[in-house]
Amino acid sequence: MYKQICKECSIDFKSKGPNKIFCSKECKIKFNSKTYTYTECSNCKNQVRYFPNSAHKHNKDVFCSNLCQGEWRKENMKDENIKLASKMRESWNEESWKKSIETRKKNGNIITNHDWKQYKKKCDYLTRKIRLKMLENWNGFDYIDGEYIKDNLSLHFTHTNYPTLDHIKPRSICFKEGLTPEEATKPENLKWTKRVNNSSKSNKYG
Repeated sequence: MYKQICKECSIDFKSKGPNKIFCSKECKIKFNSKTYTYTECSNCKNQVRYFPNSAHKHNKDVFCSNLCQGEWRKENMKDENIKLASKMRESWNEESWKKSIETRKKNGNIITNHDWKQYKKKCDYLTRKIRLKMLENWNGFDYIDGEYIKDNLSLHFTHTNYPTLDHIKPRSICFKEGLTPEEATKPENLKWTKRVNNSSKSNKYG
């Protein structure tokens, strides 16, 4: 422990490190307020240093951390978040997606890897969403080699013989043809097979 003298109130105190110059957070804020401007965090009401000439001057809400900002937005911007989520969902509807694909084709633009990642992510989400329904209607047979594999669900999901849902027409082909993620993951295009068969099949179709 190190013996120190608080730079603000001049009382003696002990610290674990040699560089601590204030006995408390309050003293630190009081001392720094002579140089800096402090205001309350919009979420937790703790004192936070405020820079009037920075981007803060355009925003009445100031936060002491990203966590506080996230909590505040979650509580006070529910309507805005709902509208944003709704707008994002609308961008994935069939009409807008096909229109986007056709526009790229007409302009001769190459579909970027970023677009493909978005498409694949959406397909994965829709596949997980329909998995239980597909499981209920499954007869238990591997559609590729005909083996009964429903009992393999007791295996670890990383096992090569674990049943997985395979896209009969691969997602990459659906993507190139301009099909929506909803069309790529419709029940008619999903069949059960072992993980090893799914991996071997890769992007083969037909």
